[in-house]
Amino acid sequence: MPAYSKLLIASSKGGVGKSTTAVGLAVAFSRQYKKVLLIDTDIASRSLDMLLDAEDTTVSDFADVIEGDDVKDVAVSVSPADDIDNLSLIPACSIDRLRFVSSKLGLTMHEAMRKGIESILESTDYDVFICDTGGGVEYACDFADLFDLTLVVSEQGKTSVRAADYASAQLEDAGAKRIRLVVCSFDLQAVKKEKRAGIIEIIDASSLPCVGVVPFDKKLQWIQDRGKLPEVNSPTTIAYSNIAKRISGYDVRLFEGMKSFFGKRHKIL
Repeated sequence: MPAYSKLLIASSKGGVGKSTTAVGLAVAFSRQYKKVLLIDTDIASRSLDMLLDAEDTTVSDFADVIEGDDVKDVAVSVSPADDIDNLSLIPACSIDRLRFVSSKLGLTMHEAMRKGIESILESTDYDVFICDTGGGVEYACDFADLFDLTLVVSEQGKTSVRAADYASAQLEDAGAKRIRLVVCSFDLQAVKKEKRAGIIEIIDASSLPCVGVVPFDKKLQWIQDRGKLPEVNSPTTIAYSNIAKRISGYDVRLFEGMKSFFGKRHKIL
């Protein structure tokens, strides 16, 4: 079992790689023979089913869990690659459906979201739970205390890192137990040209311990739009595999397994 099995993915704003991180870690743990449940609570974007090419296979959603349906009946098995057969997804519901169900139960939408998460985390059918949240931490703060590790996702820019720190402070006030930083879309070429911050500069600018760095991949958006996963040997896939191993308690060096990055760590740092 991983050292931390209940993971919350959060960010200060949208578009920084949060859903990519949720899927990347879910796939990484699945390939490590863990039974994984991926939970989409991003009611604004609702993108995980699209990223996993599962739009046509999902019938139920997060609102059904709130209403009391069994988690196993709501979760749909997804297999975005031939070597993944132990990954399940609970898709997000729409804002209108969340509003309707909340009203029906006499709850606020925030109370309803927490009720759903509590029901899911009580399940004993999964080794790892990974919850993707919306941009900003408004809803994430409602149930941050229920998870044993919160990953705040940031881009490489200084303003994004500063915003991640602010999000971390809000999550900590809400009861988040352990908070770590994940830096996405790290652009090595921009660092070499001194246009973007290096790893040490990013870490120094943040109060958060960094659990991993995911290199920029110009093909990633094209791949995701088609509901596909990056190749197993791609830097993106390796980066999330490394993060999953660190979460599981292993000591993995930065950019381990990435030939194009590992030998250039002195420049990246």
